[in-house]
Amino acid sequence: MARKKVLIITYYWPPSGGAGVQRWVKFCKYLPDFGIEPIVLTVENPTYPLLDETLTKDVSPELEVYRSKSIEPYSVFGKLTGKSKKEVSTPSTAFSTEGGLIQKAGVWIRANFFIPDARIGWIKNASSKAKQIIENYDIETVITTGPPNSTHISGTKIKEWNPDLKWIMDMRDPWSKIFYNETLPRTALAQNIDEHLEQKALSKADEVIVVSRHMAKLQDKIYRRDYQVLPNGFDHEDFPKVQYKHSNSKFTIKYVGSMTEPAIPHAFFRAISSLGDSEKAKLDLQFFGSYNYQVHHTIEEEYKIKYLVNFNGYIPHKEAKIEMQNADLLLLVIPKSKHNKLILTGKLFDYIGAQKPILYIGPKDGDAAKIIKDYGLGECFDYSEVDTLKIYLRKMMAKKTGTIQTDNENLRDHPYSRYSLTRQLSRIINPEGE
Repeated sequence: MARKKVLIITYYWPPSGGAGVQRWVKFCKYLPDFGIEPIVLTVENPTYPLLDETLTKDVSPELEVYRSKSIEPYSVFGKLTGKSKKEVSTPSTAFSTEGGLIQKAGVWIRANFFIPDARIGWIKNASSKAKQIIENYDIETVITTGPPNSTHISGTKIKEWNPDLKWIMDMRDPWSKIFYNETLPRTALAQNIDEHLEQKALSKADEVIVVSRHMAKLQDKIYRRDYQVLPNGFDHEDFPKVQYKHSNSKFTIKYVGSMTEPAIPHAFFRAISSLGDSEKAKLDLQFFGSYNYQVHHTIEEEYKIKYLVNFNGYIPHKEAKIEMQNADLLLLVIPKSKHNKLILTGKLFDYIGAQKPILYIGPKDGDAAKIIKDYGLGECFDYSEVDTLKIYLRKMMAKKTGTIQTDNENLRDHPYSRYSLTRQLSRIINPEGE
């Protein structure tokens, strides 16, 4: 039987790095196992905040990938804000209003004139190229994934062009209610336009996928309809069945990923700073990712623990997985923001695959906390629980714990493996299939 063809429109694609690209690289990797042939449309001249060439190894040579040009505004933003193209395309640094009047004006322009986001320059060409691919391959199902939410504007236009197409809208994050919008100097008019575009897309899509239960509840308040929950996950093939030995005897705590200002783990840093000198000497704190000025300032000036924290910068995802497996404890922080209960960062699922204890800071009744509690993956703390967090740190340092076993020895069939999640996606794409 011939495989069912599906067109996937995504801005992020290798060599882009970061969590956003991995979701659909992994889905495309496993969809053929379920009788579905993905075809990808991505951008020809992207501005990627992170690069990771190793992800290309997960892209099958048989996968057809098409590209179309975009009008990228980041060099202009860079001149206005005094930042590099990488910095202005990364939320952790792009939306910081630190600096002078020109920098603040640049952020204001981006927030109010580029709606829904700075990738609006790709909408026209993406829509046009998608129509050609649909006609050439007789495609019946199209998937758009965002952010950037400009891809969903393309989806809206394609659906209006051919109402008979099945359009699946994949929302990796909220649209108008995404947490960093709270820090942007947006006018009420700009916010209303953004919400209108979102509601229009939600009204036209045949299926809408979100990544958590709380996100489904949030989206239902924006537009009432059915939402499919399909979280992120981990690829079992990224985690070899070996144990890594530390190069030193210190207790190693690692944080892998970028960090915005709302995600600064004050309780964690306060607990670390209040430990005795002999306890601090036993710690090895390793951070891998992109961090803005405020993160460094908080560690150095507010908590005086700069000498304890090693910033290693962004590393390719395969190396990141090894670093996770080689930790004693993995730090996970949910941003302190409105609607943060719905946040299910991809980092959580990679931490699950690493099978190491997780120190979670965030809403204790959020979706991420529920997974950690349900699977016995670590301990959860609220943003202000400094004393109990310090007790936990001391307990873990004394234990020098090893591997945590998941509930299923075969990681491929774990509920949060990319393989298992692709099976669920295949049923959304083709309900009559498997």
